Amino acid sequence: CSSDLTGAGFKSQLVAANEMSEKIFIIPPRRVRYLSEIADSNRGYDKWAKEQSGIAQKLYGISKTITTIQEAEISDSDRLIKDLEETYAKVALDFDPKLQIVIDEWDSVKESYANDIYTYLVRNKEIKVETKTISLSHQKISKVSLPKYEAWGDVLQWNLQENVPGKFPFTAGIYPFKRQGEDPTRMFAGEGGPERTNKRFHYLSGDMPAKRLSTAFDSVTLYGNDPDSRPDIYGKIGNAGVSICCLDDAKKLSSGFNLAHAMTSVSMAINGPATMLLGFFMNAAIDQQCELYIKEKGLEAEVQSKIDAYFKIKGSEQPKYDGDLPAGNDGLGLVLLGLTGDKVLPAAVYAEIKAHTLSQVRGTVQADILKEDQAQNTCIFSTEFALRLMGDVQQYFTDNGVRNFYSVSISGYHIAEAGANPITQLAFTLANGFTYVEYYLSRGMDINAFGPNLSFFFSNGIDPEYAVIGRVARKIWAKAMKLKYGANERSQMLKYHIQTSGRSLHAQEIDFNDIRTTLQALYAIYDNCNSLHTNAYDEAITTPTEDSVRRAVAIQLIINKELGLAKNENPMQGSFITEELTELVEEAVMTEFDKITERGGVLGAMETMYQRSKIQEESLYYETLKHNGDFPIIGVNTFLSSKGSPTVLSKEVIRATEDEKQFQINTLQSLNKRYDSEATALLADIQQKALRNENVFEALMEVSKVCSLGQITNALFEVGGQYRRNM
Repeated sequence: CSSDLTGAGFKSQLVAANEMSEKIFIIPPRRVRYLSEIADSNRGYDKWAKEQSGIAQKLYGISKTITTIQEAEISDSDRLIKDLEETYAKVALDFDPKLQIVIDEWDSVKESYANDIYTYLVRNKEIKVETKTISLSHQKISKVSLPKYEAWGDVLQWNLQENVPGKFPFTAGIYPFKRQGEDPTRMFAGEGGPERTNKRFHYLSGDMPAKRLSTAFDSVTLYGNDPDSRPDIYGKIGNAGVSICCLDDAKKLSSGFNLAHAMTSVSMAINGPATMLLGFFMNAAIDQQCELYIKEKGLEAEVQSKIDAYFKIKGSEQPKYDGDLPAGNDGLGLVLLGLTGDKVLPAAVYAEIKAHTLSQVRGTVQADILKEDQAQNTCIFSTEFALRLMGDVQQYFTDNGVRNFYSVSISGYHIAEAGANPITQLAFTLANGFTYVEYYLSRGMDINAFGPNLSFFFSNGIDPEYAVIGRVARKIWAKAMKLKYGANERSQMLKYHIQTSGRSLHAQEIDFNDIRTTLQALYAIYDNCNSLHTNAYDEAITTPTEDSVRRAVAIQLIINKELGLAKNENPMQGSFITEELTELVEEAVMTEFDKITERGGVLGAMETMYQRSKIQEESLYYETLKHNGDFPIIGVNTFLSSKGSPTVLSKEVIRATEDEKQFQINTLQSLNKRYDSEATALLADIQQKALRNENVFEALMEVSKVCSLGQITNALFEVGGQYRRNM
């Protein structure tokens, strides 16, 4: 060995665990063809649907001919009818009898939507919805419009490939009607410390009945680091996103919003350290409910004395919210800063509150590590360990009844922003989604337990394919989940968020950006997206101001509240070009699935950087056309102003202040000092659990109460490995 040959006396410092982790395949070798299997299954369904519709059309023609002969005075009618009936019976032998129900019930389906009230069930709860809105001209405008088809083949083909919203294959939407009292508006915000972003959240949601928040994190947080005076970190604290390094930051960020309320939903755009941020968020939500319990039971004085005693023992002051509370913030979430509910409430009470909160909390964490490797680059752990953390989160959600929170937001947005065209964005994103399905299945999870916890995130540009990106995604996902994986209806429903294209915002004639964003938002709303963020026009040159964000919100509010056609919830259905685009894009995605399979599936393709290379090629193609003028962009390469439409420079770039940066560093130092001994033991414990292949997120729920983001990241680096890109 080296030490014998050199006499250097090398000695390993590695301490082996009692149990070493075993090699676990992400995708079992026998399952690497999963994408082509899905493509084959979906194409098989389409072929079957076309054949069955053709048979139904023949049967309809024969049936109508028999009726015509019966009504006409033809001398040889009996013989003709007998021959036709025999032909009908012979043709019907190839017809699936289950489909006869679809044809027989078509009239009653049309009648149910023609009625003024439509009734349906959601989780065994009866929902009644008015089916019409009244225009200023006193006309009844249908929320859902149905085709006038009478021929059985047309009826069947429409039901098998389109259908009403809320019915397989969910082409028009996953719910029968849009949720009342909750617009899809979800605006992205994050800057400075948690207090500044909390103020922006309250500004954005001030007049909204539903509080739909979306959090942007600074690059320090995105890479799992703590705020620090180090030069490579200090300048990035709170810039281009909010600085969150511990549970107290998460509490202040969400203060004044009841995270367990049915009308509150929080999205977190975080990937590499998503598991840790999710631990902060869940504990913040639990402690909010502890505060409400304390207030409800009149325990304020008793609990405050426990808090005072706790910090006296710790020899420190209780952390505070920095500055005045904004309008709308009632202080919920700030009583237990510096400690958690289990420190002041009986164990049984805390456990009950925790279980109830986990069952109620709504939102999503992005956590899509595959697209990070392919496009956005905020990977911190090895890909295998990052995927394992995702699986641990989903297993924890399944075991603890977390039904309303999405464990991942499978994201195409960043793939599109990196340069991919809409078909590549959709194909790569769905392929990544099916990779998670295969991985979770390989871990022994029930598809109907984790399927409803998956969500998606797409970009909407102005290309024609963006008009159908949602409906194609829903069709492909539903057919694959039902036919290939045998999933139930809830797992077949693809839920997705749309953000208008940041890449389409230009620094020339920036006022025109609002026009582009409006058109993209229109695509999304007409396609029945579940959630929508509209970009501010000035994001091409700076962080959005309050005025520009207000305009961005107004875009979708005007569409939803004022635009008459938007009162209808399936305006895309019945359009010839929409149907043509749907078929084109769907087959293009299937073709891409086959190409990825040829490269060993998603993970195999990543080994050769296939996805990154394809994205870069498409980005170069777009930029070439933009710069040579073949792709016209108004105010950028054509229709320039008399001044030549010069690039607009920002008068002020919004940045975190020195006080905010120092406050974050002081918050971290106080936390580390307060929990020094507890943190050391908990971090050692989570490392051992990771080595023994136990659920890391379950341990993180405790670790995140006392440890900082950077502490947890560094501890997991030692057992999970740091990310290294294949070259």
